Amino acid sequence: MKKTIKKIRGYMINALVNCTAPIYSQLTKDKKEAWNVNIEDLRAMPQNSLGYELSLFLDKNNIHLMPKLERHDVFHVLTEYGTSPEQEARMQWWLLGNRKFSFYTLGTVFISIIFFPDQYFNFIKDFKKGLKAQKISIWNFEYLLFADINILKLNIHKTTPIIFHQSY
Repeated sequence: MKKTIKKIRGYMINALVNCTAPIYSQLTKDKKEAWNVNIEDLRAMPQNSLGYELSLFLDKNNIHLMPKLERHDVFHVLTEYGTSPEQEARMQWWLLGNRKFSFYTLGTVFISIIFFPDQYFNFIKDFKKGLKAQKISIWNFEYLLFADINILKLNIHKTTPIIFHQSY
């Protein structure tokens, strides 16, 4: 019975995400620009770079890079949360703790309270982790695609912010 309930709520969450992602993209069309990059560009980036790791994540999960929603997939790469409905919800709780107050984050957090009561402990734990981390939602990931993924991950947990300088 528990497996059936998990499957049903998983289908419901996936359907909700699939329905809302295009709407969210449309709502933000004037506020955001799509990155000037495709999956082949990401695959050609140096190993251990954020871009290359993003390509591995997309390939592993059979996900296409959606214009104007590229940052979402980078959040998965940097926070190491998976793509299952529970993992998606946990990542959004982490992002809420990290002071990301987007419509998508707040909506997912609200819905996860209803659909995942068994995850409350994890949600609070993830929220607290996000609070302690550097605020990554302000990072310009498009300019960090060549940055070393390990250095980026280390800097998420530093107590003083890192400043990235663009190379010319």
